Amino acid sequence: MKFKTVLFDFDGTIADTNRLISESHFVVMEENFPGRFKKEEMAQFNGPSLEEIYGNLDQGRQDELVARYREVMLEKHDEMIGIFPGIKEVLENLKQEGLSLGVVSTKRSDVLKRGIAILGITDYFDTILGSGDFSQPKPDPESLFLAMERLDAERETSVMVGDNHHDIVAGNNAGVTSIFVGWSEKTTAFIQPYRPTKIVNDPQELEEYILSGVRV
Repeated sequence: MKFKTVLFDFDGTIADTNRLISESHFVVMEENFPGRFKKEEMAQFNGPSLEEIYGNLDQGRQDELVARYREVMLEKHDEMIGIFPGIKEVLENLKQEGLSLGVVSTKRSDVLKRGIAILGITDYFDTILGSGDFSQPKPDPESLFLAMERLDAERETSVMVGDNHHDIVAGNNAGVTSIFVGWSEKTTAFIQPYRPTKIVNDPQELEEYILSGVRV
């Protein structure tokens, strides 16, 4: 059965925002928890929702810390956001083959759409979901179900593509094919316990697998 719908995470999957996210978190950490974290430890905060990250660090100041992160990130956003090599071509080819494409992210919707517009890829997507569009972020499957509903998609012919375990678990929980991208900051050894359906090494392999329609 051919795949018909592909849902993408954004940060770390389509957009190369790893440095942007890490540097923004590090500013907030140094301001509020000086010396507690090293800069190279910031990768652990790429994936979970901001509410989860800062709520775990200081529940009483969660809203304040989230707001400060967003302030810092927006200052750096437009000049630091980029797209991973080969991704735009994959999106174009999948659209030409008639697949429905969506983005499902924990990023705030307005910032998410701004980033997609800066990268020049808005027209490839049939639906774009960010935080505020759903109540439970990944790994809960709610956002995936909402995207699939909007796209009139079926589980058997849908794919979730992501760079973190939140994406893989959400895909598995939703009953769709889950694909982990090898250009993630996370390693394949890290992701294997979460049982992705498929691990791809580069965008070309991602495209070939999706168009093959073979669920391994």
